[in-house]
Amino acid sequence: MSSDANSALGSKSFSQTTEFSTAHNKDPLSTSSIKLTKSGPTPVVSASTVALPPNFPANSAPDIRLNRDQQATVGDFVHRVQQQMKHTLADQVTPVRLAGHLSVLVVAAIILVLSQMKLPEWNISLNALPNSALGNLNTETQSLTAKSDTNTSNENALSASLQRSAVPFTVAPKAPEQPRQAIEVYTVKPGDSVLAIAAKYGLQPETIMWANTDLEQNPDRLQIGQQVNVLPVNGVLHIVKPGDTLSSLASKYKVDLNQIVGYKPNALADASAQLKVGSQLVVPGGTKPFVQQQITASYTGPVDQLGSGNFSWPTSGSITQGYWSGHPAVDIGSWIGAPAKAADSGVVVEAGGGWSSGYGNHVIIDHGNGFTTLYAHLTSIFVKPGESVTRGEQIGTVGSTGNSTGPHLHFEIRYQGVPRNPFNWLP
Repeated sequence: MSSDANSALGSKSFSQTTEFSTAHNKDPLSTSSIKLTKSGPTPVVSASTVALPPNFPANSAPDIRLNRDQQATVGDFVHRVQQQMKHTLADQVTPVRLAGHLSVLVVAAIILVLSQMKLPEWNISLNALPNSALGNLNTETQSLTAKSDTNTSNENALSASLQRSAVPFTVAPKAPEQPRQAIEVYTVKPGDSVLAIAAKYGLQPETIMWANTDLEQNPDRLQIGQQVNVLPVNGVLHIVKPGDTLSSLASKYKVDLNQIVGYKPNALADASAQLKVGSQLVVPGGTKPFVQQQITASYTGPVDQLGSGNFSWPTSGSITQGYWSGHPAVDIGSWIGAPAKAADSGVVVEAGGGWSSGYGNHVIIDHGNGFTTLYAHLTSIFVKPGESVTRGEQIGTVGSTGNSTGPHLHFEIRYQGVPRNPFNWLP
């Protein structure tokens, strides 16, 4: 057992011998002795006579002797102590707990040290603002003073200041954008529409239409490369004809006479100024009645295929131009060759047109219930006048014939000859 203990506790060893002897008057065995010898980490118990201290009475206690059982008991106790020490040192949680306790002590020590320190006071004044920001206030300097309270006797000596002169500056206000005065000319590009051109200039689409006589009957006749007049303001562009007067123009376009005279680009001295034939006048806020393009049907026979009044989309794509007063239709941008289908059942009353018409190749279907539909700018046509068609039946393919700036389907819905907004009827 002694050798096992030595190996468990390492090479550290010690030697100690204690002798103890007692004599007890009441014990018939007057003499007993115990000798404890510690050599290395494990004490060795042996029976021998031990010397008593000088002041210990010789006959005050009985001698103590250890027999074999007592020696085994002491050895077993020492062994258990060794095993407990080994278990405690092998426990991995003990170092973690110890580290936790130490960290708490360190933090407490730091807080204690910081609580005893006096930090310097900093007085900062910001006075260096430009005159443009303060109005009539005087411009001052911006100072930063560092003041330490560690020693009141040399407080003024330790103070420092940092000064910077204010640099006044002025931001020039952005000049307001001047309104256009002259009439501009815009060149139509692929994909343009009257509605899109008007949006570029912040105008109403009717203004673009009323400034260009070739678009008044049908604004969908826009062509790539076409020159389009763009007015500076919403209104009407009028070309002076013989017999025109300012009062007659004001009545025609439903505006006050002073609106025409007061518009500076017109260069009119007063209401009695003479108008030069052929000159251009801008009528701010003026309006003109819209003239609906008439379509002649080539088939006038009976319509024996009645529609339901419920319309479906004639093709797939995106809306490139919606419904407005000068464009009583919906333009559906698609690709050349995309199927164009009948929006409802009916009879074809017109199919053709060619490139000379503003609509290009187009088809008109009479649905027999007061409704007619128009499909324009087709590349090809698959039906003929007098032919009955059903809803969803293909009547041609999408194209860009006629006056068109790109492949799309111009789709109209009319009731009793009056254009209707297709969005109110399509699902």
